[in-house]
Amino acid sequence: MKTAPFFILVLLFCVTQRSVAGVTAQQPNIVFIFIDDLGWTDTGYMGSQYYETPNIDRLAKKGMIFTNAYANGANCAPTRASLLSGQYSPRHGVYTVANPARGRSQDRRLIPIENKRKFALEKITIAEALKPAGYASAAIGKWHVAAAPPEQGFDIGISRYTLGNGYERGHFNKEGEYLADRFTDEAVRFITDHKDGPFFLYLAHDAVHTPIQAKEKVIAKYKEKKADGCHNHAVYAAMVESVDKSVGKIEETLDNLGLSENTILIFFSDNGGHGTYTCQKPLRGGKGMFYEGGIRVPMFVCWPGKIEENTTCDVPVVGIDFYPTFLELAGAKQPEAYPLDGQSIIPLLKGKKRMDRDAIYWHFPAYLNAYEGLLDDSRDTIFRTRPVSVIRKGDWKLLMFHEEWVLDGGMDKMATNNSIELYNLKEDISENNNLTHVKTEKRDELLEQLIRWQNGIHAPIPEKENPEYIKIQK
Repeated sequence: MKTAPFFILVLLFCVTQRSVAGVTAQQPNIVFIFIDDLGWTDTGYMGSQYYETPNIDRLAKKGMIFTNAYANGANCAPTRASLLSGQYSPRHGVYTVANPARGRSQDRRLIPIENKRKFALEKITIAEALKPAGYASAAIGKWHVAAAPPEQGFDIGISRYTLGNGYERGHFNKEGEYLADRFTDEAVRFITDHKDGPFFLYLAHDAVHTPIQAKEKVIAKYKEKKADGCHNHAVYAAMVESVDKSVGKIEETLDNLGLSENTILIFFSDNGGHGTYTCQKPLRGGKGMFYEGGIRVPMFVCWPGKIEENTTCDVPVVGIDFYPTFLELAGAKQPEAYPLDGQSIIPLLKGKKRMDRDAIYWHFPAYLNAYEGLLDDSRDTIFRTRPVSVIRKGDWKLLMFHEEWVLDGGMDKMATNNSIELYNLKEDISENNNLTHVKTEKRDELLEQLIRWQNGIHAPIPEKENPEYIKIQK
């Protein structure tokens, strides 16, 4: 028997090693476009007749639209922390933006749980998990939740603060350059420099977050356009259009470089739209609420030749699902001794109609004071939300508000005390009909399951009475 030449053995060894590491020429590039405060109906493909998003609409129709996609929080920080870490909020402690005790102290019955503004450096981000599989990565745009991107596995980190020159205070710099345009140019540069791949681009626009600022020429166009119900704010509409232009430029870059067929592109928002400037009818509420308008967001996934065009998925998915999805796409391993709370959506992208998951959860042990335009859909006129935990299981959704929680007296007592709301989202997408006293078996089932989840994940429950509230109320 002849012995193979040495150079062939070396070649076979290298190929084997690359296969074990999951590094192959067919690994897809991953482009994740993350919009700030874009509501569920704030694009043309989701029904708006006022906002113009032709590039977004075209890409959505070229892929799969998710109608029941959820953010992990009702505002930006918890959603971003959960998405990047792959974990529910109780595991990383980021529940809200900055102070958890928003609003006046005398209006808060409970002392909220302490909030972390950043998750610990020990958390393993998506970029860190993809690096062993050979992925270059860039975090361009809003970060907000952790140590600087290069300290958390990203090769490149660019934000409005690293750009400076006036961007710290708004969407225009001192020379009049628009932030969304600059982020797009930086993203195009990253894609071009890493066209040989594989790469992971996390493009997180600050738009359409406040301050509501846009280009005057675009604003003028919308001032002349007929409003579409509560979609009527010309400056906000101009911001939405700038985001759409960005998406179009990213698509054009991928096409020109011949990367489209080996690039999966995901479009997502961090929470519902801001109620002062837009609304999400027929959904109830908006940013800062745990009704559907605050947590259900627009999402589509486009991958030419891999995902069937013009398809829709109604299965509920949530931000923590992206981490295991990207690992599967890359052929990367889950970090050892690091729990992930989401599930890969690859089966859904292949056409499967269900996921092997029982429920999705939210936990918010804090307060968010109300903004103009959101009062009608809130439980009261003071807060967008008070401390609350939520479960969605199938068509059913239960909200447990901790201020009214009763520790004894049974579940009927808890419901009577206004701590529980129960909705069937298939029949009542607007969450107008609270069924907590009608579907008592379903209420008890979901409540018990929610409490088991809280206990299992060690979710901190606010229970300490606020003496200032008690003093005022007495």
